[in-house]
Amino acid sequence: MAAFQENNEALSRNEFLVTELLKVVNSIPGFIPLSEPFKNNLKDLRSAIQGLHPPRVMVIGRAKCGKSSLINAICGLKVAEVSDTTPETGMAEWKKYYHNGSDLLHILDTRGFQESQAPRQYDSAKTPSESIMQAVKKECPDVILFLCKAKDVHSASDEDLNACELIVGEIKKQYWRDLPVIGVLTQCDELPPKRVYFPTDNEMKNRNVQEQVKSFFAFLKARQGLSECVKDVIPTVADAKYEDGRNGLILPDDDDRWNITELVETMIRYTPSEIHGSLARMAHIKKFQGHVAITTVTACTALCTFVSINPIPGAAIPVVAIIQTFMVTYIGWLSGREFSYQTVKDFFVTGGIGLGANLGMIGIADIVLKFIPGFGSLVSAGAGAIATKGLGDAAIAYFLSLPEAKNAVY
Repeated sequence: MAAFQENNEALSRNEFLVTELLKVVNSIPGFIPLSEPFKNNLKDLRSAIQGLHPPRVMVIGRAKCGKSSLINAICGLKVAEVSDTTPETGMAEWKKYYHNGSDLLHILDTRGFQESQAPRQYDSAKTPSESIMQAVKKECPDVILFLCKAKDVHSASDEDLNACELIVGEIKKQYWRDLPVIGVLTQCDELPPKRVYFPTDNEMKNRNVQEQVKSFFAFLKARQGLSECVKDVIPTVADAKYEDGRNGLILPDDDDRWNITELVETMIRYTPSEIHGSLARMAHIKKFQGHVAITTVTACTALCTFVSINPIPGAAIPVVAIIQTFMVTYIGWLSGREFSYQTVKDFFVTGGIGLGANLGMIGIADIVLKFIPGFGSLVSAGAGAIATKGLGDAAIAYFLSLPEAKNAVY
């Protein structure tokens, strides 16, 4: 009970922090000319704030096409139970997956198309499509992954395509959104020749995979209701063994996943910028975590520069502190930690960074230098920017283990 109350209080504090940050953005006078780069920085910061929710992914496909295995492979840990030969999932519902107490991913767990028998779990809906749409009315996904076994591309796929087309059309009617649809070929290792594992230089294996990719993409693009939404088809292998228990990590010696990173990169490429951070966080992709973190540091640095020009001595200190706190917390969140003040505390204690020293430097610049007519505000702005940039670089190195991130170009 105490832990629950503490989490609620932390959420309230973070909501207050984000609200105050938005007040800063909205308080910028309209008559002050802002350069396009600064406007873009503010948009990036707003996207980071709006994207704190976990990614919402709808995974659909024929029964036994490997939906649960793919979810586990994307997250790098066992979050979805892989059922046996009997369909398990009944009523489609949004399921929240957690890791280390942090909300990681929201998956719309659905019945498989073309079920050979009714699922064990009860569902009032008569068809998988009807069941899925009942869940979509409660929450709209960010992206749709349409799964098909590599060996089944030419096997009775019309019914699967009809169901996918119906679902996409209904979502468009309800939410006025053209959601990106990414085709995913699963179990590509089952294509001939056998006992050839990915990545491989085997020409026959690679040729067979590419032929199935082209065929599946052509089938999707041929559908009027899907042609504009379908972005790509990614071949994958999701095979891996995990530690015992829920949230068990992948055993390094039994990790046969292939092309999962390419799939997540494709999801990031075609989804709204607001959820790029949450997708990179979910899949633990350092490249994109670093890119999002650097974008956030740049935006916070620009905002601190503007705030520090405020001519009232001492006025910038509380606002800059809020911006810097959000920046550090967000970078910690990208790494998989909770979005909480505890994350900031861990950084300043374990990371060897002196919060008092950092704010003290800004305070001296803000209070003393502003008494120098004209030039003082500019020097103060520079000091605030340098402190914020340095703090951001230190947070990236600490949380993401990317000491080179500040010099990286993506």
